Amino acid sequence: MAATRMTGLFIGVVLTWWLYDLQFHWRELQEYHYGWVVPALAGYIVLVRWEGRPTRDAIAPFWVSMCLAGVGIPFVVVAELYKRAITHTPASSFCLSIGCFLFLLALILWGRGHRTLLHFLFPLCFLFLAVPLPGILWNPIVMVLREIITRLDVECLNLIGIPAFQQVNVIQLPGSAVGVNDACSGVRSLQSSVMVSLFIGYLSFSKIRFRALFLVIGISIALFGNFTRSLVLSIAVHRHGLTVLDRFHDAAGWAILISTLIGLMVSVSLLKRFESMGTRIPDRRTLEEA
Repeated sequence: MAATRMTGLFIGVVLTWWLYDLQFHWRELQEYHYGWVVPALAGYIVLVRWEGRPTRDAIAPFWVSMCLAGVGIPFVVVAELYKRAITHTPASSFCLSIGCFLFLLALILWGRGHRTLLHFLFPLCFLFLAVPLPGILWNPIVMVLREIITRLDVECLNLIGIPAFQQVNVIQLPGSAVGVNDACSGVRSLQSSVMVSLFIGYLSFSKIRFRALFLVIGISIALFGNFTRSLVLSIAVHRHGLTVLDRFHDAAGWAILISTLIGLMVSVSLLKRFESMGTRIPDRRTLEEA
C-alpha cells in the first residue's frame, strides 16, 4: 500500500512538471490554446477507466523500469539545459515530454505492472495532443496543407469560371489576391478535430476499427470544411473586393467549426448504429454450433 502511494506521488510530480512546462505554449501559441482542455479530457478518460482497472498485476522487473527511466533522463536534461541557456521552444518542450512520458511508463511498471500500463496507456498518449511540435515537424505539415488548400481552391475557381492561378501560397484573382497563411491552412481545425475524434471515438466505440474510421472521418471533415471556407472567401473577394475579408473571415471560421461539430455528431451516431448491428449479427460458427 505504501509503495502504491509512493508511486502515485511520483506520478503526480512528473505530470505536474510536464503540464507546467506545456502551459507556457498554451498561453503563447494560438495553435495550442486548446491545450488547456487536453489534460481535462485525459483525466476524464482515466476516471472512466478507473473502475475497470486490473485488481491484480505483476510488477515488471526493476531493470525494465530503470532502462525506461535511463532513456528518459537525457531527454529531460537536454530540454532543461536548452530552456535555461537559450529559451523556451516547442522543440525543448517536445524533448521534455518524451522524457516525462518515459518516466511515467517506468513508474507505472514499477508500481503496478504491464496490465495497468496498457489499461491507462491511451489517456497517457492522449496528452501528446497538447505537446507543441518542433519546427522540423510542424513546418512541413503546414506547408503541405497550404499547398493542398491553395491548389484545390485555384482548380475549383477555374472550374466555376473565375480566372485564378497559384503563386506559392497566394491565389491570384483578377484585380486582387488572397493569401493562404498558416491559420488558413486548416492546421488549427485539424488539431481540434483530431482531439475531438480521438476522445469521442474512444468513449463511443469498443472496436478499434470503428475508432480508426471515426478518426479518418473527423480529419476528412476538418480538411473539407477548411477548403470550403477558403473557397467561399475567395469567391467573395472576387465579387466584392478585399474588404469582405474583414467582415466575413471570422464568421466563416465559426460557421465551419459548427459544421464540423455537427458532422462529427452525425458520424458518431451512424457509426454506433453500424457497430451495434455488427454485434447483434451472430457469427456463422455460432449458428452452426447451435
